[in-house]
Amino acid sequence: MSKLLVMIAIAILPVRADEMDRFVGEWRGESTCVAKDTACHDETVVYRITKKSGHASVSADKIVNGSAVNMGTLEFRTDHDSLICEYEQGIWRLKLETGKIEGTLTRPDNTVFRRVTIRKEP
Repeated sequence: MSKLLVMIAIAILPVRADEMDRFVGEWRGESTCVAKDTACHDETVVYRITKKSGHASVSADKIVNGSAVNMGTLEFRTDHDSLICEYEQGIWRLKLETGKIEGTLTRPDNTVFRRVTIRKEP
């Protein structure tokens, strides 16, 4: 009887892909400035997210006059439905929601500096 219960329990457990796999791919959207009176500019962005051992690598481009200009690459850790990167300029939090990622860059003084909304490219 106990073997049967174990088999049933295994059969009904959700099969969960690696959390990071849901983030992998090319994402496009908008990065808008929240902080006023700064050098920040609203931007159209492209994020390329790849899976590395134990973390996600995010390479970010802004689109200037129709051309991609790379802004750099940061390493993120996963936390269920979010990617988080803590570095000298603040904390990026990118949250996966249905069909999109929404996120913020929060400065060390807890000021939300930027908001990002991006959608996965097919």
